Amino acid sequence: MKQINHDNKIFYSEEFQKDKYKFFLIMQNLKSESVLLYSDEENYVICRGAVGLPTWIWTKDGIDHDKVVEIEEAMKYYLTDSPKDKFTCKKELYDYLLEDDFELLNRDDCFEMGTLFCRNVKEPRKTDGKMDKPRVDEKELLTQYWYNDSLEMNNTDPISMEQAAQDMDKMMKSNTFNVWRNANGKIVCMAEYTVIDSSAKIKSVYTPVEERGKAYAANLIHDLTAKLLSEGLVPLLYTDYNYPASNKAYINAGYEDRGILINFSCSKEKVKRLR
Repeated sequence: MKQINHDNKIFYSEEFQKDKYKFFLIMQNLKSESVLLYSDEENYVICRGAVGLPTWIWTKDGIDHDKVVEIEEAMKYYLTDSPKDKFTCKKELYDYLLEDDFELLNRDDCFEMGTLFCRNVKEPRKTDGKMDKPRVDEKELLTQYWYNDSLEMNNTDPISMEQAAQDMDKMMKSNTFNVWRNANGKIVCMAEYTVIDSSAKIKSVYTPVEERGKAYAANLIHDLTAKLLSEGLVPLLYTDYNYPASNKAYINAGYEDRGILINFSCSKEKVKRLR
C-alpha cells in the first residue's frame, strides 16, 4: 500500500474501468489539487477529494481478506476531527468490515445507495410544462428548494440558508443547471449534472412536496437524460433506496439499477478511546 498519483496505472486497469461509472466520484475527485489517494495498484483505491468530503473506496470484485486488512489500516489516514467521517464502498467490502468488527465503524450510521445508468431513455407519464433555465429573479425560490432538500436528506446535516444561497449562486451560473416549469410558468422541479470524461452524473434533483406525484421529476429527468445521450454521454445518478418515490421517477425515465454501494461513517474518537 502506498500513496499514489491521479494518473496511476490502476485507473486504466480492466477491473477499475469496469466500475468507473459506478465510482464516478473517484474520477471527479482525481481532478482535485488536494486529492488523497492510497492503493496497492491492483486491488483497491481509497480516494478523498478534500478534507470534509466523503472518502470513496473502490475494490475489485472478490477481493482477498488480507487486502481488506490493508484497507482498514489505510482508512485511519482519512479520519478527521469530525464526529463522523463518511465513506462509500461496495457491499462486499462493507460486509468484511462488519465481519471483522472494525473498531472505527459506526454501525448505526449506514444506508444503501443505488447506482443507476441509462443507455436508452423511456417516455414517462406526460405532464404539463417544459424543461427550462431559471431566471435571476427566481433565485430566492430555488434557494428555498435547495434548503428544503437538505432538510429531507438522510444521514446529512442540514445546511444553513446562507449556505443554500451560496450554493444556488454557483448552480445558476452553471450551464448544467435546469428546471421544469409547469403550464403556469412556476418552477416545480430542478436538477443539475456534472460531466467527467464520457459520463454525466445527474444530481440535486428536487421537487417541492406540494408538486410531487405529478410526474414533473420524471419528465425533467427524461428530457435532461435525452440531451446527455444525444451528446454521447452516459447519464448516471446515485439514489438513496429509502426514497422509493424518487427512484421510481428514474426507473420510469429509463434508468437501470446497477447495484448497491454502502454509505457509512467512522469516527476518530473511537481511535482515541482504544488507546
